[in-house]
Amino acid sequence: KLRIVLINIILILNLLALNLPKYFSADFTQKIYSDNNTLTYKGKIFVANNKVYWRYTYPNEKEIWITDKVYVYEPDLMQVTISKKPKLNIFNAIKNAKKIKDSIYLAKIDNKKIYFIYDKTLQKVWYKDDVGNEVKINFYKKSAKKFNAALLKPKFPKDVDFIYQN
Repeated sequence: KLRIVLINIILILNLLALNLPKYFSADFTQKIYSDNNTLTYKGKIFVANNKVYWRYTYPNEKEIWITDKVYVYEPDLMQVTISKKPKLNIFNAIKNAKKIKDSIYLAKIDNKKIYFIYDKTLQKVWYKDDVGNEVKINFYKKSAKKFNAALLKPKFPKDVDFIYQN
C-alpha cells in the first residue's frame, strides 16, 4: 500500500517539478475519496532542482524527501522507509498535456489521467490512484521565493529503524 502511495506522490511531484519556477513552496490539503470515506491530509511542500520535500502535519506527522531515492520518515514509528525512485517519467507527457478547458489541463501517463489547474502557478491536481480512489490536492499560500535548500536533504534521528524497499 505504501508503494502505491509513493508512486502517486511521484506522479504529482514530477508534475510539480516541470510546471513550476525554480523554487516552489506551498501549503496543501490532500483528500483521498474511497467509497463513502474521505481521508484528509495537510502539510507543506517544497520543490527545487528536481528535489521535493513534503512535510505532512495532519492527521499525523510524516516527512517525504524525493531526491535520487524516496525517503519516508514517520516520527511516530521512528521509522524511515527508503525506496528507489519509480521509473515513471511523466515529464514528456506533461509537456504534451492538453488544455481542455480554461485553466484545466490533462496529462495521460500509462493509462492514467492526471488533471491539473494551472493559472499562473499550480493550483490543484486530481486523479484516480491505482486502487480506484479519487485523490485531490489543493495548493495555497504558494511562493516562488528561494528557500533554504537544506530542507531538500533527508534528515532524521540516528536511532530510527530503516526499511529498504525495491
